[in-house]
Amino acid sequence: MRSAPLLALLASAILVSAAEDGAQVYGTLCVACHGPDGKGLNGLPPLVGSDWPKGPAARSIKIVLNGMTGPVEVAGKPYNIEMPPQGAVLSDEKIAAALTYVRRTFAGGAGPVSVDEVKAVRAATAGRATPWTAAELLKDHPFPPARTALKSLVGMMYKGEWKTLPDFSALKPALMEDFNLGVIDPAQSGQKDHFAMVWTGQFEVPEDGKYTFLFDCDDFGALYVGGERIAEVKGIGPIGGRAKEVPVMLKKGPTPLRVEYVEVAGQEVVVLGYKGPKDRDYKWLSKARGGKAGKPAQERVSIPIQPVDGVAAIYRNFIDNTAPRAIGIGFPNGLNIAYSADNLAAELIWTGKFMDGGRHWTNRGQGNEPPAGTNIIKLSDGQGVLLEGASGEVVRYIREKEGNEWKFSTVNVAAEFKGYDLDKAGNPTFRSAGEGCALTDAWLPEESSGKPSLTRTLKAAGDKPLVVVLARGLAVNGPSDGVTDLPGGLRVRSLGGPSPKADPEAKTLTVTLKPGETAVLGYSFR
Repeated sequence: MRSAPLLALLASAILVSAAEDGAQVYGTLCVACHGPDGKGLNGLPPLVGSDWPKGPAARSIKIVLNGMTGPVEVAGKPYNIEMPPQGAVLSDEKIAAALTYVRRTFAGGAGPVSVDEVKAVRAATAGRATPWTAAELLKDHPFPPARTALKSLVGMMYKGEWKTLPDFSALKPALMEDFNLGVIDPAQSGQKDHFAMVWTGQFEVPEDGKYTFLFDCDDFGALYVGGERIAEVKGIGPIGGRAKEVPVMLKKGPTPLRVEYVEVAGQEVVVLGYKGPKDRDYKWLSKARGGKAGKPAQERVSIPIQPVDGVAAIYRNFIDNTAPRAIGIGFPNGLNIAYSADNLAAELIWTGKFMDGGRHWTNRGQGNEPPAGTNIIKLSDGQGVLLEGASGEVVRYIREKEGNEWKFSTVNVAAEFKGYDLDKAGNPTFRSAGEGCALTDAWLPEESSGKPSLTRTLKAAGDKPLVVVLARGLAVNGPSDGVTDLPGGLRVRSLGGPSPKADPEAKTLTVTLKPGETAVLGYSFR
């Protein structure tokens, strides 16, 4: 029978071996994006300082198996990513080794990942064919709540109606609870209107110096630090116009902190944050957080973006339901498109209002902004320019099921994005090119039978035929008399050159261009 020390030594040797193998896998597949030091390269997310590789191993295993797409916050910064799946090319053993290496090296010594864990997650997610989003992963595997600098926090709730702060020492609390995470939140009361709360705790001062506290609430309340009232919000009203910023000199160590709060009616909000001697931004002790420059967050500002004086509007930012490098064009006739520079495809078309710049043009501008109009149609979600009959460069894995087996194939890629030009009226011509081929994709606003329309002119060059995907994943009806009907009342007309080909079974609409050929198409709504 082996002794406990010997078993521990063998286990240690196995983990070291796994970490060494994992370092090789990481150096082969992961280092180009996340960097040899785990700090990220070329604007891609880091592993160091991130919560993503920590916690449940299943979260990281899912990301490696199926990839990850869309907006995500990593180490306090927003990203919009397309991380390819690796489940088809990596064995369970290599995934376990690589994640063990990542967790031990970049995630503060997080626990190893076993082969059995990878096998279990792979089996449980075998039916998934698309990358995960951050929201999906965090729903199943949330990050643990972060603790604040407030220790031994106790909250007491009182029922009643007051117009000014009462003498709480003369009142009997209806509820008293400990809040070990040190977060102040009126929802902890379980009440909506006509109540008060008092929180008391110890604020852990990390070093001597000046600390600035930000305090605000809806409706009224007071903040005490070190036994002294340093801020008071009076009267009944929302947050935003009555916030208090107060500097206090503090010594290192625990300092008593107390918050008194009265809710009359309406919203229940307390905002409390602080900045230490070396802090640029506020750290929050409340669930509600303030906005830029330490001011309480305001309602979102709306900044409508529309064509002006007959000139098309352009929007270069993260647009919802399309690829990260999307280019939005709002035409003066009320039709709008979003073109993907990643996929060389017109991926969205919609009517009415163009975009609202409020999200991206104020504060930090995080997240994706949906089109502001109506009748939004998702035209495609993949490569829009392909070489006819060629396999091309591998850009992503497409997983399909044959019987009881999953097979993986690749998308052929003819070209890459080469930029775009705008005429005097702001109308775009998108350019792409590859080895032996090139394509220009020009858009103009028109009128057709009294209805607004867009004329799209596709022109191929080089010596290789190209297939341009006009729609993918949509029910197609036609073409009949050169007209193809798509969902949402969208019609695509052939106005000259090669006609589009509809494949109702594959749910695609494409047009094939030989070198030197031009296809002219019209887009309008019924």
